[in-house]
Amino acid sequence: MCLVAAACGGGSGGGTSSTTAAHKGRLAVQEPIQSRGIKGEDPTTEAATNAHVSRADCATLRKLAETRLGTPLAPHSMPSPPLSRCRLGGPGASVNVYLDSGFAANRRYHNRIEETVQFNYENPAAVPHPVPHVGEKAAYNADASWIPALRSLLAVRGNRWLTVTISVNGWSNKRLLATAAVLARAGFRLTAE
Repeated sequence: MCLVAAACGGGSGGGTSSTTAAHKGRLAVQEPIQSRGIKGEDPTTEAATNAHVSRADCATLRKLAETRLGTPLAPHSMPSPPLSRCRLGGPGASVNVYLDSGFAANRRYHNRIEETVQFNYENPAAVPHPVPHVGEKAAYNADASWIPALRSLLAVRGNRWLTVTISVNGWSNKRLLATAAVLARAGFRLTAE
């Protein structure tokens, strides 16, 4: 009852603040909880950053990809945060590296993985498979996932969600994943702040 009275401004002193009420020995109303995003995101831990895949980063990723693929690739960079991209294309090959560093990127990653599992549980090729040593250290390697049907590796470190999509004519799923993992680790290193 005391809590309700303090919140409504009741009791002695009229409309006293919660801080003043606490000093007078009454139960104080806590400070309001910071506003959260529509899916419960916490603005203090999931703030947007300026991390992005720069033109120089794209050039570095291009050299690494060309070495792995054995073919020349033409780059196309879109370096503006919070959604930056490095697209690489060549004969029979396509590689895209996307970085999301916007508000709640980490939460969006986990939501995407959960939704993908829910909608594709009957199709093993469309279900995310955990990948070690790419995302942050997490139980069950949950912070990096390969989706074979999409030829996409999704990973998160802090509030950076990095996605590598890769297609190379004649390459096995295992080989595509290995190259995507190398590019994702490089992408995280290049975009670390």
